[in-house]
Amino acid sequence: MATQTLIVSRISSPVFPVAEVERRLRVELEKIAKQAAKLRPEWVPLLDSKRVVGTVLVIEDLFPGIKIPPDKVVRKGGYNSVDEAIKDMLERIKRIWSERSKPKVCK
Repeated sequence: MATQTLIVSRISSPVFPVAEVERRLRVELEKIAKQAAKLRPEWVPLLDSKRVVGTVLVIEDLFPGIKIPPDKVVRKGGYNSVDEAIKDMLERIKRIWSERSKPKVCK
């Protein structure tokens, strides 16, 4: 009886670019916050989720071959501050990145 051997390719795994993702998100989110601060009532989140979705576009080139779906990255309902948005979005992006950049197992 023949046995099967699993081979896990050990190509150097890429490192998640935390600092660059945070920098790019902060630039875009601060623009949105500055615009929104003038027009929004106090009970409305500073960063509306519909406007924040577009910020995902500024990080796409950091993850070649990995699709980062905006609807999975941005919390529905929005955020009350830039820091809150960055913290939440970074966690979500990192989770998606780690799931989609796992080493492939070959049989």
